[in-house]
Amino acid sequence: MKIWQIALSVLGLLAMTSLASADSALMHTSGNAEVAVTDFGALGAIRDGGVAPNFKFPKSGNTYYLHQLSEIWIGDANGNVASAWRLNAANQLASANWATTTDGAIDKSVETDGRQIITAQYESSRLPDFPLNILVDQQSFSWATENNPDADDFIVIKLIVTNNSLIDLNGIYVAIMANWDVDGSDQLSLDWVDWDEERSTLFTYDGDDTDGTNAVHAGLTLLDGKLATHQIFTFFNFNRQPDGRLFQDVVRSRLMSDPTIAFNARQDLTNPWDYVSILSAGPYDISAKDSVVVTFALVAGENLADFQKNINEAWRISYAPQRLMAEVIRGAITLRWEKSINPSVSGYMILRRIQGQSKFQPIGPRIFDGITFDDTTIENGVEYIYKIRPVDFNEEPLEFDSQEIRARPDLIPDSPENLRAALGENQIVLNWTKSTQQVGGYVIYRNHTGHEPWTQIATVPPTSTGFIDINVYPGLTYFYTITAANQSGTQGDFSTTVNISLPEEPSIVAEPNLDNVIVVPNPYRLSVNAGPIEFRNLTRRATIHIYSSAGDLIKIIDHRNNKPIVPWNGQTEDEHLISPGVYIYYVETLRENGRGRISTMGKFAVIR
Repeated sequence: MKIWQIALSVLGLLAMTSLASADSALMHTSGNAEVAVTDFGALGAIRDGGVAPNFKFPKSGNTYYLHQLSEIWIGDANGNVASAWRLNAANQLASANWATTTDGAIDKSVETDGRQIITAQYESSRLPDFPLNILVDQQSFSWATENNPDADDFIVIKLIVTNNSLIDLNGIYVAIMANWDVDGSDQLSLDWVDWDEERSTLFTYDGDDTDGTNAVHAGLTLLDGKLATHQIFTFFNFNRQPDGRLFQDVVRSRLMSDPTIAFNARQDLTNPWDYVSILSAGPYDISAKDSVVVTFALVAGENLADFQKNINEAWRISYAPQRLMAEVIRGAITLRWEKSINPSVSGYMILRRIQGQSKFQPIGPRIFDGITFDDTTIENGVEYIYKIRPVDFNEEPLEFDSQEIRARPDLIPDSPENLRAALGENQIVLNWTKSTQQVGGYVIYRNHTGHEPWTQIATVPPTSTGFIDINVYPGLTYFYTITAANQSGTQGDFSTTVNISLPEEPSIVAEPNLDNVIVVPNPYRLSVNAGPIEFRNLTRRATIHIYSSAGDLIKIIDHRNNKPIVPWNGQTEDEHLISPGVYIYYVETLRENGRGRISTMGKFAVIR
């Protein structure tokens, strides 16, 4: 592997010791390749304040395959090229056009499935006299090995190129110059470079068999864009000196735009050497404030076969809809997905197969405005397998399917039958007929009107056929309805409604009085044989709230037995025994006419 300071010293250039304060990088670490992405159009990593080699493969190893002076070029055929590096008037390496925008801070997001997305924004504004006003929104994607083991050896780079001026730009090219070094030599790397026409990939592999050939292949793929050129150019010339023409915009412009150009002697290109790869898309005519999108991938493989497999997967995953999810709702399975990375996708078709079938079949209309679909042609208890296939702007299917997802809708139970209500002693007893269907439980609802909205007051197991409501008061009418739920918790329709009224209590009963409520014993001594704490002089019905001295609610006691005394075993709602300290009780009850409440409060102590 060449070291960048060596290359620059041979050129007689000044080595950069630091970067502009706005220039920074973040790292893709989710897959098998560790790749840094910058916010100023460079494809080198930033380490120790300088630019370093990039693309460590595998991530667990120590070998970097991408030279630090690799970069993104955007320009025309007239010698105007925006880039990260240039030669200044003193023949020294310096920053070129790309500069991070004010609002373009580089950012990284990691999704629940491990996919990483790094975004950055930069523009061609660092050199004041550059004639092309170009804004680049850069998105790069990597996939986690755990969830996408076939998509962890590459990153996808999506470039949204905007004409930021008020005049149209014609004949614009978008290119990446990638200096792959597979041989691993300290200076001159002896590699072969080849073109894979089928996969639109310019790739590099070891050509130096004197030091043991490295089987790794690495390359640059054009996933989406209008192919202009694929070029090979020497990083070191054939006198073993760095080739300064690579940093001249007039040469870069021709390399991007002219597929017939041959800067190097063709007979020399038949030998392994230290080459760079230039892959270019265009030309594009971009109207003022309009944009074009070009998508590349940086790919590696353990050998040629693995490399080609990874290229194919990069193509698939860039076109395929992302993160397909399925949700079972009443009467339907709702599918949701993310839009494809590749902008050549204009819509989606839904494919489905039923468990036991071998082939997927299209269902429903094609989706051109949205990323959701409701499948209503389903049966309960049947498992369905789905995938989403993208279509192009000619509405032709693209063979880059999403991952598959399965969903099995449960039977939504019928309404429970024969709901009945009866009066008990200060309570209302509900009963119904047990469902003959498989249910996950029953849900009890109540209100005072018999019309929606209903208030859910309880859930009971599927074996239940009754429920006792003790939280009721005399003189009021209560309406009830229930539903049955399946194993997923989805509820069926409401049952018929029943209602019942509790009679008014005799008017001769005096208005309840809580003035004489006491706690016995007070203080209460904790011991093995201690009896219960008693609240005395209560009304026939009351609710007791017990709080710690810090104000935390530790127990609620519902008193409904018409007796003036209620015992308490000293345990909290969590069934833990109380500790020594001071406690506060708050007692409340309804007035006899059911309108309004009366209450009292006091303290008691607990000691050892």
